[in-house]
Amino acid sequence: MIYTLKYNTTLLEAVMEIYKGVSKQKAKQIIRHSEFLLNGARIERHPNKIIEADGVLEIRQFERNKNNNKIPDKNNPIVIYFEDPYLIVAFKPAGILSCGNREQVINNSYHKLLEAFLLNRDNKKTKLWIIHRLDREVEGLIMFAKSETIQQQVKANWSRVTKKYFALTENKPEPPVGTIENWLKDTSTQKVVAYKKEVPGSKYAKTSYSCLNSEKSYHLLEVVLHTGRKNQIRVHLASINCPVVGDRKYGADASVVRQIRLSAYLLEFEHPVTNRQVLVQYKPATRFFRPSQHNNEKYKIL
Repeated sequence: MIYTLKYNTTLLEAVMEIYKGVSKQKAKQIIRHSEFLLNGARIERHPNKIIEADGVLEIRQFERNKNNNKIPDKNNPIVIYFEDPYLIVAFKPAGILSCGNREQVINNSYHKLLEAFLLNRDNKKTKLWIIHRLDREVEGLIMFAKSETIQQQVKANWSRVTKKYFALTENKPEPPVGTIENWLKDTSTQKVVAYKKEVPGSKYAKTSYSCLNSEKSYHLLEVVLHTGRKNQIRVHLASINCPVVGDRKYGADASVVRQIRLSAYLLEFEHPVTNRQVLVQYKPATRFFRPSQHNNEKYKIL
């Protein structure tokens, strides 16, 4: 939808004018789930964004996943949240690898999606190319390509993909909204260490966070990943005295074994073939937000 603005206005007012009769609440929903181009250039999706007169505003609604309310469980761990002829975005449970290694040839997300699900569904062998990985301990959305060409196209623009996480932390961050920037380096003990300045072998890392609310004695953060380093979110939150619940490796309470409360819940990207914006998200199960206070959790369910 393309619209030429007749006077200076805000993005919210422009949407309400274009979609005549919609409420402010509905207009804000449209803003959240659309992409906006002003005179051909993408602009931020903020209701108070100023749009000047005579500007040409183009609205592109996201392709959205239809299974965003479907929650994986022990009996049905494979849930596909987005699929077309080029890409698949599926759920990876906590406790298994994203892709296999010498020790875990079968018990990984790639194999289970490919062999245990797609083969049975389509009754034919297929092949997938993994685009990115999640830590073994982290649950969430993981993307696969159906060809090597698509894989390379998405990976080449991976920095433009919006990657958001839910993190349940033991402490409330101060300030409640902020950005963490430093250099991370892996060690011989498989534990990542943060440095304020670049050191040999380190890589620059950047993470933004905002505290959403409190969940009993814990605090729910939304985290945006700007770079993709090993254990990045876990190390960064631990560095501000906010270890992720269950993350004993980086300083969380070790009196009870808990699933690490870190969820890759949202991916937003430009489709490499259709060029449309795609928004894929899900909400973790209730148990994610309510860790056991006294009992060990057996979360490596597969």
